[in-house]
Amino acid sequence: MISRSALFFLFSVLTILTGGCDEEEKRRLPRHSGASGEVMLVISDELWDGPEGDTLRSILEAYVPLLPQAEPRFSLLRFRLDQMSDLLKQHRNILEVEIGEDIDPEKEGVKVIRDKWSSHQLVFTMKTRNRADFFELVGTQLPRIADIIDQTEIDRLKKKHARFNERDMNDLVREKFGLEMNFPTETELAKEKRNFVWLKRERVKYKGNVAHDITQGFFVFRYPYAGEKSLTEAAVLAARDSVLRTHVPGPDPGSYMTTEYRFPPFSRAVNKNDRYTLLTDGLWRTENAFMGGPFTALTTVSDDGNYVVSVSGFVFAPNFQKREYIREIRAVLDDMRFAEQESETTEDKPTS
Repeated sequence: MISRSALFFLFSVLTILTGGCDEEEKRRLPRHSGASGEVMLVISDELWDGPEGDTLRSILEAYVPLLPQAEPRFSLLRFRLDQMSDLLKQHRNILEVEIGEDIDPEKEGVKVIRDKWSSHQLVFTMKTRNRADFFELVGTQLPRIADIIDQTEIDRLKKKHARFNERDMNDLVREKFGLEMNFPTETELAKEKRNFVWLKRERVKYKGNVAHDITQGFFVFRYPYAGEKSLTEAAVLAARDSVLRTHVPGPDPGSYMTTEYRFPPFSRAVNKNDRYTLLTDGLWRTENAFMGGPFTALTTVSDDGNYVVSVSGFVFAPNFQKREYIREIRAVLDDMRFAEQESETTEDKPTS
């Protein structure tokens, strides 16, 4: 039987999909604060230092799979309720936790409020009257909360890319492959062949007063479709490796980009704009050179059924954590659709 708290959470999720401020109210709200991937926990010292805090951290700070270094899923900030100033209340993602016998039964469970104190904000409240109910609620609902926060961060980036993008690169990919995409500013053409495009976005970030290069890249390519076997993980990765060996040389003679199989990639089928699509996450490396990083790719079949079309994004940032750079890649791929299709609405849907 579904517990009362779980039922309340399901109702709350429906509310978040349809509720919140209207556009006029939203325009009057201040912009949300905080960095992408941050979650502010509002919780007492007793709970934070006890098993309740340990349980929250075990889920929210679980390592992101298939990154070169161990990185938590979210960066946690923690405050007590009496510390919450008007400025702190504007944070992008807030989770308030409270356990106590004096909690109004009508306020038990998980509630979700969008745009409560700032625009494009998520505020969750998790309230129970006893610890047993708290641990049940965390176990059943916190993973869903984490998924919502993940997808909302991607949606925020998609809105940014829709406003600020490289139109020439968008047009190139549309004309060549029939794909609608919003590539972020500073994206430029690195290489173009008949069925292949390599776009790159290079930036400089300082660490210890030393400038370091950060590279994000996108490979868009196609090859003949040979039936359902063309969309298996093995076939997709083999085709990707062949394309990269041909078109993406490394820094030294005889070096080239390929997939790192010592840490096996992970693929799963997703419904992308009502079409079967393979989503693949993994690590890349450079054969005969010391370079590598994470990648993510979407692969599907063209409208005419003649080609497999793949968009693969990668990150090279050897001196920095890569969670947020790969999230930016995922936001670009999440917005991918064939030119005749309308953009899919994805608010509050967990990442596939």
